[in-house]
Amino acid sequence: ADCGKAYHIRGAAHCKLGHWKKAHRDLSQGQKLDFQDQSAAMHSMVSKKAGMLPDQSGRRGPTGEKAKANPKSKTIEVVEIEDNTKKGPPPPTKSFKVGQAVRLFGLQKAPQLNGKRALVQRLSETWDRWEVEIRMERGRVEVKAIRSENIFAVSQAQASNWQREEALFAEEKKKRDKEDAKWKEEEEMGKRLNAQRTKAERGTTTGLPKMDPTEKLEAEMSTLPLDQEALVLLRRLRAAEALDVLQQVRIQGISNNLSSYIKIKVRQKLGEPDDEDEPKMPQPVHPRSHPPPPPPEKTKAPEPAKAAPPSAPEPEPEESEEDSEDEDFDLMPEEKEPLLESGYIEAEPTEKQTDALAKWKQEAQEALDTGDNRTALDRFTEVIEGGGGTALNLTKRGDLLLKERRPLAAIKDCSAAIQANQDLGKAYRIRGVAYRKLGKYKEAKKDLVQAQKLDFDEGISAIEKFVAEKVRLEEKRARKRRRLQ
Repeated sequence: ADCGKAYHIRGAAHCKLGHWKKAHRDLSQGQKLDFQDQSAAMHSMVSKKAGMLPDQSGRRGPTGEKAKANPKSKTIEVVEIEDNTKKGPPPPTKSFKVGQAVRLFGLQKAPQLNGKRALVQRLSETWDRWEVEIRMERGRVEVKAIRSENIFAVSQAQASNWQREEALFAEEKKKRDKEDAKWKEEEEMGKRLNAQRTKAERGTTTGLPKMDPTEKLEAEMSTLPLDQEALVLLRRLRAAEALDVLQQVRIQGISNNLSSYIKIKVRQKLGEPDDEDEPKMPQPVHPRSHPPPPPPEKTKAPEPAKAAPPSAPEPEPEESEEDSEDEDFDLMPEEKEPLLESGYIEAEPTEKQTDALAKWKQEAQEALDTGDNRTALDRFTEVIEGGGGTALNLTKRGDLLLKERRPLAAIKDCSAAIQANQDLGKAYRIRGVAYRKLGKYKEAKKDLVQAQKLDFDEGISAIEKFVAEKVRLEEKRARKRRRLQ
């Protein structure tokens, strides 16, 4: 019962919990038994909170004969108060030096700041408040105006702990400043590249007018590794049609056998067979840059052939068309890596889980901005396995898996996303492209059609047409086989 230190500790605990009357009781008893200077400020603050302080004069005011003897004292006192309010706010109840190390306690509206370290900056214009620079997580600082009663100076005994924590804070701040500088530099570089790209598209870099389609076609062809035959075929098309072929190449990301792919596409538009030894098909409707060869003079030569129409071999052009269309130069092999788990969704995540998920998402986005797909994939996997397995996160990871040439894993993630949200068009789109990479054109067509219904994307139209043509040829071959059987 005579241990003053125990009363001091219990009073401080009640203070942190906001139990002001209990804290006042214990601190008063502790100061009676074992007075401590470092507890005096806390005792004063708790007394104010509990409403147990007398007025500054230590008296409750004049009463009885003293009040009668000086009847004008109350009037004089009111006049003095009015004069003080005109001059400005009264001096603060506590005095601090600029740059003094302090800690914050007893904050009810911002309990997350209790126990934080801070440095005094200046006296605030608000009554009885000091502006302090608070040390936050990851080297961040915040300047806030705090009441004097919630600010406590750091004692000399805590100086070593303060210096150690301040060194750690300085190291975190230096690391954060370095990350911010790197992020700003990358952002500025991206802005400069976008500005240069915009100027190049508008033709303003050299002061020349905007290029016409023919000049643009020549510029596009000069950037691609095409052989001479592919270049000649492209020039036979209209400039707009040739640019459309090159755009399909960019959308589908074709890099292998690029010249062969372009030859097939151009010959399809020209209506010519893929094999040069076979007779050419009728001339196309669209005009070409080179004039077509003159028609033969003898127009009556084909008349005898009309007597025997069954002798004309119809399957040959079909076989040629199918052979040319069957060449898909952008297929992917099925990966050998194990498929990833679809994770789960935490219904009521803890504060620690929420902070971890937010941190992983931020790191994933930063990796995406810098083009580091592998790091972004790892971070999204941590998010999904840590309780953030939402449909959107699964779709984002599926997109990254497809870029890493893992179509099976991408299909699994997108299927799980669709099961969670059947209106997510992006999941159908990524799964459709993954099916197309595996050569499963029927499944790809079904998903791409659904994706365009939910969320139309003009860039996917070319892939959708390509897949639809593949399905049409497969069905035609199936009908031919049934006829032969």
